[in-house]
Amino acid sequence: MKVKKYLLVSVLFLVTTVSFSQEKPTGWKELDDFHSIVAPVFHTFEKGNYHAAKDSAGLVLERAKKWQSSTIPSGLDASIYKPLIDRLVSECSFVYDAVQTKKPDEELKPLLRKAHNTFHEILGKYNKSTR
Repeated sequence: MKVKKYLLVSVLFLVTTVSFSQEKPTGWKELDDFHSIVAPVFHTFEKGNYHAAKDSAGLVLERAKKWQSSTIPSGLDASIYKPLIDRLVSECSFVYDAVQTKKPDEELKPLLRKAHNTFHEILGKYNKSTR
Protein backbone atom coordinates (compact mmCIF):
# COMPACT_ATOMS: atom_id res chain seq x y z
CA MET A 1 0.00 0.00 0.00
CA LYS A 2 2.86 2.39 0.80
CA VAL A 3 4.37 1.73 -2.61
CA LYS A 4 1.11 2.71 -4.35
CA LYS A 5 0.91 5.96 -2.37
CA TYR A 6 4.55 6.70 -3.17
CA LEU A 7 3.96 6.07 -6.89
CA LEU A 8 0.82 8.22 -6.90
CA VAL A 9 2.61 11.12 -5.19
CA SER A 10 5.56 10.75 -7.57
CA VAL A 11 3.34 10.81 -10.66
CA LEU A 12 1.40 13.83 -9.39
CA PHE A 13 4.65 15.66 -8.67
CA LEU A 14 5.98 14.87 -12.14
CA VAL A 15 2.79 16.02 -13.88
CA THR A 16 2.74 19.25 -11.88
CA THR A 17 6.40 19.95 -12.58
CA VAL A 18 6.03 19.37 -16.32
CA SER A 19 2.87 21.50 -16.51
CA PHE A 20 4.39 24.49 -14.78
CA SER A 21 7.72 24.29 -16.57
CA GLN A 22 6.23 24.65 -20.06
CA GLU A 23 6.83 28.13 -21.36
CA LYS A 24 3.69 30.18 -21.94
CA PRO A 25 3.55 33.49 -23.83
CA THR A 26 3.41 36.45 -21.49
CA GLY A 27 1.83 39.12 -23.66
CA TRP A 28 2.30 40.80 -26.98
CA LYS A 29 2.20 44.59 -26.86
CA GLU A 30 2.06 45.02 -30.64
CA LEU A 31 -0.93 42.68 -30.92
CA ASP A 32 -2.71 44.70 -28.23
CA ASP A 33 -1.76 47.99 -29.94
CA PHE A 34 -3.09 46.77 -33.28
CA HIS A 35 -6.26 45.44 -31.70
CA SER A 36 -6.96 48.69 -29.85
CA ILE A 37 -7.15 50.73 -33.05
CA VAL A 38 -8.58 48.14 -35.40
CA ALA A 39 -11.50 46.93 -33.26
CA PRO A 40 -13.65 50.05 -33.75
CA VAL A 41 -12.72 50.19 -37.44
CA PHE A 42 -13.76 46.61 -38.15
CA HIS A 43 -16.90 46.76 -36.06
CA THR A 44 -18.22 49.94 -37.67
CA PHE A 45 -17.63 48.72 -41.22
CA GLU A 46 -19.61 45.56 -40.41
CA LYS A 47 -22.55 47.89 -39.74
CA GLY A 48 -22.10 49.62 -43.10
CA ASN A 49 -20.11 52.63 -41.87
CA TYR A 50 -16.84 52.92 -43.78
CA HIS A 51 -15.76 56.32 -42.44
CA ALA A 52 -13.61 54.91 -39.61
CA ALA A 53 -11.95 52.44 -41.98
CA LYS A 54 -11.16 55.18 -44.45
CA ASP A 55 -9.98 57.64 -41.81
CA SER A 56 -7.80 55.06 -40.04
CA ALA A 57 -6.38 53.08 -42.98
CA GLY A 58 -2.94 54.67 -42.63
CA LEU A 59 -2.78 54.13 -38.87
CA VAL A 60 -3.99 50.53 -39.21
CA LEU A 61 -1.26 49.83 -41.77
CA GLU A 62 1.35 51.53 -39.58
CA ARG A 63 0.38 49.42 -36.54
CA ALA A 64 0.34 46.25 -38.64
CA LYS A 65 3.89 47.00 -39.83
CA LYS A 66 5.04 47.65 -36.26
CA TRP A 67 3.55 44.33 -35.24
CA GLN A 68 5.27 42.66 -38.19
CA SER A 69 8.67 43.99 -37.09
CA SER A 70 8.15 43.07 -33.45
CA THR A 71 9.71 40.11 -31.71
CA ILE A 72 7.34 37.21 -31.39
CA PRO A 73 7.07 36.35 -27.68
CA SER A 74 8.85 33.27 -26.46
CA GLY A 75 6.50 30.35 -26.19
CA LEU A 76 4.88 31.12 -29.54
CA ASP A 77 5.87 29.39 -32.76
CA ALA A 78 7.22 32.08 -35.09
CA SER A 79 6.74 29.80 -38.09
CA ILE A 80 2.97 30.01 -37.46
CA TYR A 81 2.64 33.70 -36.61
CA LYS A 82 5.10 35.36 -39.00
CA PRO A 83 3.33 34.29 -42.23
CA LEU A 84 -0.04 35.28 -40.79
CA ILE A 85 1.18 38.73 -39.76
CA ASP A 86 2.89 39.16 -43.14
CA ARG A 87 -0.45 38.35 -44.78
CA LEU A 88 -2.22 40.82 -42.48
CA VAL A 89 0.21 43.59 -43.44
CA SER A 90 -0.36 42.83 -47.12
CA GLU A 91 -4.13 42.94 -46.65
CA CYS A 92 -3.92 46.21 -44.69
CA SER A 93 -1.81 47.60 -47.55
CA PHE A 94 -4.57 46.70 -50.02
CA VAL A 95 -7.11 48.47 -47.82
CA TYR A 96 -4.87 51.54 -47.57
CA ASP A 97 -4.32 51.60 -51.35
CA ALA A 98 -8.05 51.25 -51.99
CA VAL A 99 -8.77 54.16 -49.66
CA GLN A 100 -6.06 56.31 -51.27
CA THR A 101 -7.45 55.66 -54.74
CA LYS A 102 -11.01 56.31 -53.50
CA LYS A 103 -12.37 52.90 -54.41
CA PRO A 104 -16.11 52.55 -53.76
CA ASP A 105 -17.31 50.92 -50.54
CA GLU A 106 -18.34 47.79 -52.45
CA GLU A 107 -14.68 47.24 -53.39
CA LEU A 108 -13.41 48.16 -49.95
CA LYS A 109 -15.70 45.76 -48.09
CA PRO A 110 -14.07 42.46 -49.19
CA LEU A 111 -10.61 43.88 -48.49
CA LEU A 112 -11.63 44.86 -44.97
CA ARG A 113 -13.30 41.49 -44.45
CA LYS A 114 -10.10 39.64 -45.44
CA ALA A 115 -7.96 41.71 -43.06
CA HIS A 116 -10.55 41.26 -40.31
CA ASN A 117 -10.62 37.49 -40.79
CA THR A 118 -6.83 37.22 -40.82
CA PHE A 119 -6.60 39.22 -37.61
CA HIS A 120 -9.13 36.93 -35.95
CA GLU A 121 -7.21 33.89 -37.16
CA ILE A 122 -4.08 35.25 -35.46
CA LEU A 123 -5.99 36.23 -32.33
CA GLY A 124 -7.61 32.81 -32.12
CA LYS A 125 -4.26 31.02 -32.32
CA TYR A 126 -2.78 33.42 -29.79
CA ASN A 127 -5.63 33.00 -27.32
CA LYS A 128 -5.49 29.23 -27.68
CA SER A 129 -1.75 29.13 -27.02
CA THR A 130 -1.95 31.39 -23.97
CA ARG A 131 -4.51 29.29 -22.09
